[in-house]
Amino acid sequence: MVNSGIKILLVHLFLMLANLLPAQSVRIKATANKDRILIGEPILLQLEAESETVAGIGWFNLDSIPHFEIIETGKQDTLAGSMGKIISQSLIITSFDSGSQVIPQMAITLNNSRFLTDSIKIEVGYSTTDPNQPYHDIRDIIEVSVVEPLYVNYIIAVLTIVAIVALILMLRQKKQLPELDVEQKGPRLTPFEKAIAALKNLKAGTFLETGQYKNYFIQLNEVLRNYCRAENLGAKPDSSNSSLVVDLKPLLLNEDLFSLAQALRLADAVKFARYQPTTEEQEQVHEVIRTSIEKINQQVHKKSAT
Repeated sequence: MVNSGIKILLVHLFLMLANLLPAQSVRIKATANKDRILIGEPILLQLEAESETVAGIGWFNLDSIPHFEIIETGKQDTLAGSMGKIISQSLIITSFDSGSQVIPQMAITLNNSRFLTDSIKIEVGYSTTDPNQPYHDIRDIIEVSVVEPLYVNYIIAVLTIVAIVALILMLRQKKQLPELDVEQKGPRLTPFEKAIAALKNLKAGTFLETGQYKNYFIQLNEVLRNYCRAENLGAKPDSSNSSLVVDLKPLLLNEDLFSLAQALRLADAVKFARYQPTTEEQEQVHEVIRTSIEKINQQVHKKSAT
């Protein structure tokens, strides 16, 4: 009887140890390279699992992460580790939901056991500029020469006389000429056609050749904002570019929205921080804004047609 009891006790002890072995021989973790981002800014999320054997591991479910968008999913890499094998995978994610967001615990399974990573808190915010302030471009200081008051009076008097003479001539000419048909000829341009034409004219202009990068990027930004206003898609006069990206979220795919957010962030750097863009960056921002307008236009008019 004693021997039988010892055997039963040893069997139970063996089973308990067998269940504890996976927990002792598996290590998993999730790390992010940032804990605070602007809306649309990328985060590198690194997932890692180390075990004596990688056979039978049920990897993390990467279909979706609440409040985050997966921009790019890297391939799994297997390396040698101190415990046996290490499986690692990198993801690039972002968020368009402002506030305190949390990357939740993520799980893998091994031998019918479940192992969880720690959760990661990420603060998601707008740009450092105050979105409640009116949207104005920063103007350079213009030096005004000092003019004696007497000369100013002479100049005003001469300009007044010239204006009166010009007005009299215009009134006489208007009486002599027959009334013209002021009705607009030809088809009226749509907001999309106006935006594309403005982008073509801007690219063919001399802003970049003369080093007027700030004016060039202001005009690029305004083409997008004017198009969105015409289509009633946000872009209020006092809104920031970050707010505009949020307004356009339902109309663009995640990767397109991310590219637009990066382009507008670069435009703000040129306008407000005097950043000198490279030729590649100039062309890239122009191309991103053009393709964004094209894709938004397709979505807007597809919805209106249905």
